[in-house]
Amino acid sequence: MTKCPNCGQRTKGEFCQWCGYPLIRGKPVGAVKRRTKTVKKAEARVRKEAEQAAKERAKMEAKEAKERARREAEEAKKAKKAEARMRKEAEQSAKEKAKRGAKEAKKAKKAEARVTKEAEAQAKKEAEEAKKAKEAEERARKEAEQAAIEKARREAEEAEKAEQAEMKAKKQAEQLAKEKAKREAEEAKEKAGKEAKEAKRAERAEMKAKRQAERLAKEKAKREAEDAKERAKREAKETKRAKKTGQAEMKVKRQVEEKTTKEAEEEVGAELYKGMVKLMIASPVDYEQIKKLEEYLRQVQNLRLVSVGGSAEEGTKIVVSAEKPIPLANVLREMPAIEQVVRKGREIQVILKARF
Repeated sequence: MTKCPNCGQRTKGEFCQWCGYPLIRGKPVGAVKRRTKTVKKAEARVRKEAEQAAKERAKMEAKEAKERARREAEEAKKAKKAEARMRKEAEQSAKEKAKRGAKEAKKAKKAEARVTKEAEAQAKKEAEEAKKAKEAEERARKEAEQAAIEKARREAEEAEKAEQAEMKAKKQAEQLAKEKAKREAEEAKEKAGKEAKEAKRAERAEMKAKRQAERLAKEKAKREAEDAKERAKREAKETKRAKKTGQAEMKVKRQVEEKTTKEAEEEVGAELYKGMVKLMIASPVDYEQIKKLEEYLRQVQNLRLVSVGGSAEEGTKIVVSAEKPIPLANVLREMPAIEQVVRKGREIQVILKARF
């Protein structure tokens, strides 16, 4: 049992069974204050509406009672007039009919008593009906007040639930936003790490290609020096042999051919290539030579190896792609495995050095 803070009566349950006041237990102070304030507002509104309805019903009942009293007065007046008329008629009848007067007077008296009794019964019945109507009205008013209090309580509970759901949704949204920000930061960090690694890898590749180019240039210079020395020896021997055998004309012709070939190679080397270029490798070639050539091509900066194919009749075909304009013929000529480079339209014919 709990003491109601509104009426002071001992009661139990969530609402006072005497005045209907809500009894709230075990709730947070803020929630209790908000709920009590909402319930008080709802009770005040319900009480005001009930008082207004009671006033209107009282006014209507007073009007009906006044009308009923007027009708009863008129009926009583009519009954009184009828009674006077009957009394007069009875007296007249008694005078006129002396013999039958006692009997008829007795009948009239009985009739009067019956009319009076019926009028009293009718008035009593109407009073009971009025009392029942008033009790029904009071009962309806109490039920309406109780229903309004119950509705206010439900609305307060729903409002509290809605507030809790809103707070929960807000917390979930904040948590999701934090997780998304954290995930984006990690992805950005990972992306930056990958870009740094790629840049470092590209720098290493560039340094490697640069060192390879320097090495190829040194090897080329060394080969050219050795070739020049060997060519000078051959020329001395051939000159000596030509003097002896009379083949000086052949030497001159060979020198002209070498000069023409060198000029063609220099013209080819000066041309810049960009985009897809086909390298036709003249037969005969072997697998090891092609693998070494592929490695050299992969080390060239701004050059990408696209495909390697071909046949025994046509030779090997290598397709490369230059991202920027480069002197591809000069680059190929500097590679140790290549003997000669000749341009044929958009294709470049490559002759590899023979293996011993």
